[in-house]
Amino acid sequence: MAPSFDNESSLFNFVVRDGNGVKGIVDSGISKVPQAYIQPHAEQIDKKSASKCEIPPIDLSKLDGPDHDEVVNQIVRAAETLGFFQVVNHGVPVQLLDSLKQTAHNFFSLPAERKAVYRKEVSPSPLVKYGTSFVPEKERALEWKDYISMAYTNDDEALQQWPGCCSSIFEDIT
Repeated sequence: MAPSFDNESSLFNFVVRDGNGVKGIVDSGISKVPQAYIQPHAEQIDKKSASKCEIPPIDLSKLDGPDHDEVVNQIVRAAETLGFFQVVNHGVPVQLLDSLKQTAHNFFSLPAERKAVYRKEVSPSPLVKYGTSFVPEKERALEWKDYISMAYTNDDEALQQWPGCCSSIFEDIT
């Protein structure tokens, strides 16, 4: 049976303070998105008037050639208009990308109390921050996401300060 999130305080504590995150809400078996995650009506996308965006992936292999300026302009345009974009031919091996996905899965599969150690407000490491919305105390609607941010300075420091379940990524980098 799903826990009751009948008030914003219990939801906030469960998601943020207890470290359950959005994954914890989903894993609890809820059947309806809590109101705190629903954007105010004025900020919701009007699906009837929304248009489909057809921006092709940006080919980074062209950065080293005569099309350099055009690729840079594509990145700038996409970042300014959409805020995100897809790149191809970036040179990152598929094995490393797969390993990164598995590492993230390993972290987010940890029990809430093990993830909560790295909450951005209390993390013992300046290199690791775990959270859900960026500023949940101030947002009108919480963001339906969980994130882990792990800064890299050097191998030794990362191995000491990153969560143990994430250190296997170094096997694929070296």
